[in-house]
Amino acid sequence: MENVISQRESKNQELAKQVAAQGIVLLQNRNATLPIKNKTVALYGSGAFATVKGGTGSGDVNSRKTVSILDGLEKHGFTITTKPWLNRLERFYQKEKQAHDEKLKDDPLALLKPAFKFDDPEVGDFEDSITGIYVVSRSSGEAYDRKNEKGDFLLTDNELSNIKRMSEYYTNSIVLLNVGGVMDTSFIDDCPLLDSVLLVSQLGMTTGDAVAEVIDGTVTPSGKLSDTWAKSYNDYPTSENFGMTDPKYVEGIYVGYRYFDSFDIKPRYEFGFGLSYAKFYLDTKKININEKRIRLSVDVENTGHKFSGQEVVQVYVSKPQTDIPTPYQDLVGYEKTTILRPNAKQTVDFRIPITDLKVYDQELGAYILLPGTYLLRVGNSSSNTQVVATFKLDQKVILEKVEHLMKSSVDPTVFTDNKVNLEQIAGIPFFILKAENFSETKFVQYQEKNSVTTFIADEDPLPGKGMEQVVEEVRNATGKTLSDVNSGEVELAEFVASLSIPQLVDLVEGQLSTDKNGVVGISSDILPGAAGQTGTINSKNIPTFVMADGPAGIRVEPTYEQNGQTIEHFATAWPIGTALAQTWNRSLVEKVGFAVGVEMNEFGVDLWLAPGMNIHRDPLGGRNFEYFSEDPILSGTMAASVTKGVQEHKGIGVTIKHFLGNNQETDRNSSNSIIGEQALRDIYLRNFEIAIKNCQPVAVMTSYNKVNGVFSGENFELLTNILRDEWHFHGLVMTDWFSSAKPANSMHAGNDLIMPGASKAELLNAASDNGPEFDAQGNIKIKKDFDFLTNKTTEKQLWNDFVLDPDGDVLVKVRIGDDSPLNENLQSWVYEGIAQIVDEEHVLLTGKWKDNNDLYLGDLQKSAINVLRTVLKLKF
Repeated sequence: MENVISQRESKNQELAKQVAAQGIVLLQNRNATLPIKNKTVALYGSGAFATVKGGTGSGDVNSRKTVSILDGLEKHGFTITTKPWLNRLERFYQKEKQAHDEKLKDDPLALLKPAFKFDDPEVGDFEDSITGIYVVSRSSGEAYDRKNEKGDFLLTDNELSNIKRMSEYYTNSIVLLNVGGVMDTSFIDDCPLLDSVLLVSQLGMTTGDAVAEVIDGTVTPSGKLSDTWAKSYNDYPTSENFGMTDPKYVEGIYVGYRYFDSFDIKPRYEFGFGLSYAKFYLDTKKININEKRIRLSVDVENTGHKFSGQEVVQVYVSKPQTDIPTPYQDLVGYEKTTILRPNAKQTVDFRIPITDLKVYDQELGAYILLPGTYLLRVGNSSSNTQVVATFKLDQKVILEKVEHLMKSSVDPTVFTDNKVNLEQIAGIPFFILKAENFSETKFVQYQEKNSVTTFIADEDPLPGKGMEQVVEEVRNATGKTLSDVNSGEVELAEFVASLSIPQLVDLVEGQLSTDKNGVVGISSDILPGAAGQTGTINSKNIPTFVMADGPAGIRVEPTYEQNGQTIEHFATAWPIGTALAQTWNRSLVEKVGFAVGVEMNEFGVDLWLAPGMNIHRDPLGGRNFEYFSEDPILSGTMAASVTKGVQEHKGIGVTIKHFLGNNQETDRNSSNSIIGEQALRDIYLRNFEIAIKNCQPVAVMTSYNKVNGVFSGENFELLTNILRDEWHFHGLVMTDWFSSAKPANSMHAGNDLIMPGASKAELLNAASDNGPEFDAQGNIKIKKDFDFLTNKTTEKQLWNDFVLDPDGDVLVKVRIGDDSPLNENLQSWVYEGIAQIVDEEHVLLTGKWKDNNDLYLGDLQKSAINVLRTVLKLKF
């Protein structure tokens, strides 16, 4: 088969390289070492050839090729003096990796195992060159958190020794951090002669190209950190409450820079930090603040004489300090300039709604604007801002009254007092805002948790248990199809009333592959390697839609045979989510989303299981690489940009995830995130709120974990009261794969679709008297499952609602042949009067139905309606 790169691949590779270059952050550049003029370099570190393009697990992407840092440098004209040394190291590396992979080859969860780790050997002799470059690589992934250990968050002894000796040996020394998140950078103190440090991040398939172009000056670095890099892991307020079974969010709203700024702890590199080869001067020209918005214009001038470049203008606000906890400052807006030549200037305009300054009043149960004096700050990092205006609000403004939802029994918040006094600034513009000029308070109308609506045409509704059931009679739609709904001939409520319980269950549960199924990426018959698909009902003209993993690209099989033809679906491996956020470039990230949409249409993917957008609560989060930032504004706006780009294409959509509180991988299927009400509202819900209100993603995926004692997948207050009642979300809610949430509870809570579709029996059992399931020979069926809590495969006989009971009035005929697992029970069943022998291979078993019909028909119908709305949006 010819290795022919399609036009789409070539176009996306170029965009990926552009995005990758803008996501690189220059952390240190002593003596203006970068960019380098002499392209003869000595390159060290296994990451030079084994460059990590992204994390492991469902976030991995099957691309055609990945350009390593070594490949990228050579392709761009660099001479590598250490090539023989690297070749020898690579042979040893591959031998070690092959042994690692061999141990996992038969493990069904191999993709979710910790990434292969390799400890670079100590460099014996350094090769001659003016410039030495050392690559530090790390990988992490789904199901496992990182560790504050050497070889992970910390450098190994060999790495530290190599970097220190390299910096002493070469005239110019450069460290490249090929890492998916924050790591310890204390080596900078240990290596006083080290010149430059570049945060390469994990940039997808074009990593090497982007790195080479930044090192040689073809591109000026313009990335800014989306997280705070502390001097020590112990400086993070989460360091003692991370990776626990029930993590307590003691830090409250003080996440990331909000903590470091507010408690006067100096980080190594602050949020929003990033150097450039160019030099910029920011000058705020126009400011106007009223009760509607903050409007300001900032002139950005490249005052350098040699390099073009881009700058990110960041706007922060310091809110009044009252009895309600507020950080020293919050990011409220940002814009990235175009490429400015030396002495060129650009005016950047901001329009920030004043309501974006809201805080949650935990005592009142409302979003408010605090009374008092606000400071408006402009700069290019959280530690490098200037107060450009102040304004005062005369009285508290109650913007929106909400209910106390998802409250923990005991608020875990310990950090409540801001330790830094705000400056008194004179000689700058000052504005007065009056509470009387704001709109009246908005009151949310909530759906009642104890209520369910059932649509009935002919039959009586199922009784369920304990709810207030409203029965609505609708027209009979028997014989109608979804096409009739699409044409407007039939209402959705009428259509779902015509569906049987098994049909409804087929809609609200995914459709498992008939071949093989796994935790990651093999639950679709239609598209090999796709994560899953929905059920189809041909008689009702209800098609399926296909879902593929992300969020660094479309995860499907790259090549497969279909109808005698070889199909190629090599996807673009984009920079990881954190690197996208480090571009601080919404329009560029939107282009990534649009390009992903092109691939979705080409491959036949209807719904992309991305973007991931959980908050980087702690730097050791195993999936932080998939997510954007520690800051909800940056995270929410980045997710909105990706969503907007993808959904510019008709008939496809995104699935923002993981909703909610999935900020660690340790015990992710059972852990209970204990979060205070204000932290939930101002940090962990805020980014999702921004994405949903700005772009209405097609779908939302719930997380595995509990929040304050309730699984997210069955949390009515989260999925109905907040998501739909407060934010007016109109799309689909689905579980993550093999969720531990109880299916019947999920249906009522507002989780419409259970993926990948392994719990249909549980729903049928809860909605009706569901009999045992048999195979073609009449044997009791055996269901194989995977138990995430024990990491073991389980087997279960599918008796469903049937319970053996000699006094029961239900008879079930079952085969008990020589190969049947029931043989060992037969004798005791006969003695107990439970079994009657029919012939040599069959018996009649006496029993009764479980008293467990606690799922209302209306809950199934509600979920089916949302699934069908999505089918109509994607397929009609």
